[in-house]
Amino acid sequence: EAGRLLFARPFVFIKGCVRIADLPPAHRLEVGFAGRSNVGKSSLINALTGQSGLARTSNTPGRTQSPFFFAPDPPGAADGAMPALALVDMPGYGYAKAPKDMVGAWTELIRAYLAGRVSLKRVFLLVDSRHGLKPPDIEVMDELDRAGVSYQIVLTKADKLKSSQLEAVEKAT
Repeated sequence: EAGRLLFARPFVFIKGCVRIADLPPAHRLEVGFAGRSNVGKSSLINALTGQSGLARTSNTPGRTQSPFFFAPDPPGAADGAMPALALVDMPGYGYAKAPKDMVGAWTELIRAYLAGRVSLKRVFLLVDSRHGLKPPDIEVMDELDRAGVSYQIVLTKADKLKSSQLEAVEKAT
């Protein structure tokens, strides 16, 4: 019930950040959403909050170019019953339709954020179920392990599995 109530309020965009100095104060719990480009990070945030247009989605890889912070509106519960929370939509890694120097800059920002953000309590690492773990996913998991950040893998795009892929998954479970 507490989880349902946490997402029962509308969420609002707080800010996007292009430098570590731009990050909001680390006084609320943060839950990050990481993964390859176009794996469904923004779509999952929209589904969790029940707001189809909160986090911008696109079919073009690399549209999310900095971490975006979203929080319940109002950001803190008036009675103190719920902790302040921020959902963080992170840029994807892998292919992006953006200049390489820009991709490099946001990749370094995300690495620094993941390694040193005390308020980051959990990262949901989204993996396309059609392709499984790729070397960049494993690199991110290694970085999260080194930083001591708790993470959980979330498989996405199961609705797009071919019947042969679905049969292989069913046999494996």
